[in-house]
Amino acid sequence: MRLPVKAFAKGAIALVVIAGLGFAIKKSFDSLSEQQQRTVDLITQIDRKIESAKIESERQRLRQERQDVIDQQPSFANVHWSTLAAAALVYAVGLIPGGLVLKEASGLLGKPISVRDAVSIQTVGHLGKYVPGKAMVVVIRAGRLRELGASWLIGSTAVFLETIMMMAVGAALAGGLIFFLPVPRWIAWISLLGGMSAAMISAPPILSRLLQKANILKADSSLTDTTVSPTRHLCDGWRFFSLAWCWHVSGWFLIGGSFALVVRSLPGSIQTVSDATLIIASVAAMSLAMVVGFASLLPGGAGVRELTLTIVLAPVAGPAVALMSAIVIRLVFIAVEVSLAGLLGGWRNRPEKRPQLSN
Repeated sequence: MRLPVKAFAKGAIALVVIAGLGFAIKKSFDSLSEQQQRTVDLITQIDRKIESAKIESERQRLRQERQDVIDQQPSFANVHWSTLAAAALVYAVGLIPGGLVLKEASGLLGKPISVRDAVSIQTVGHLGKYVPGKAMVVVIRAGRLRELGASWLIGSTAVFLETIMMMAVGAALAGGLIFFLPVPRWIAWISLLGGMSAAMISAPPILSRLLQKANILKADSSLTDTTVSPTRHLCDGWRFFSLAWCWHVSGWFLIGGSFALVVRSLPGSIQTVSDATLIIASVAAMSLAMVVGFASLLPGGAGVRELTLTIVLAPVAGPAVALMSAIVIRLVFIAVEVSLAGLLGGWRNRPEKRPQLSN
């Protein structure tokens, strides 16, 4: 009996993805445990100061300090769950723009797909980023595109175009916004220069050269008909560039807005910070963190993303809130991505078969 290779491959991919998700979740809980231990140590130090204090007013001040630390300690029991649920909903909506860019990229290469299929493929593919090397993202999304009639070459190229545009827009946003935040200047300058470089890479002439070097039109026999010419990619390049930037900017602001809601949902959040300031800081922190995490090639950017979020957000929300926000947003992302992948995993169209005409 022949082994069903396709079923075996899907099972293997699922196991690898599950292992990657487990690693990311463990990393988050380890960071949370370390933060909780630091809080316990701080409370112990304050207790000792209270015992050794000679003046009642000093003891009263220390008791208040102790209570403030308890109120702000990272604990899921102190989370505002309704605000956290809103953050999850906003993030779910924030995944749609990436699917719309994937639709445009696939159409640019001569394989148009529906919005429904594009969003489904994009959402399910997010699970692949928890696998080392991130190649599983391409495997999942290109595989789903192949089921809709695209070749592996076209599918993987469409995924590449969507991904590079998302990272380019994210880097540009981070560079522009972080430069005006109270972060170390070396981080601000690196972010600004990196954002400018990424924006240049996303320009149509450079993307067109990448397509030409990939030799897609010659390598894929499905693109040899007269409806798809080599100049089509160049002519539609600026349209794709404009739409990709518009969709990804909206997507980054939705993802950053989700992060801002997470910050607001946590105990110890500085309520005096304006919503506008918090959103700008959250968009800047999240876009830079996800770009750096992507470049690290670690599963889901585990550890790297949390560190970046904490460094950028700490001057606005405080170190403790920044760290816990980075951990909680990771768990929110995983929960939303797994839930949507389960809901949309089987939601796709098959390519229509044209009836053959009899002679």
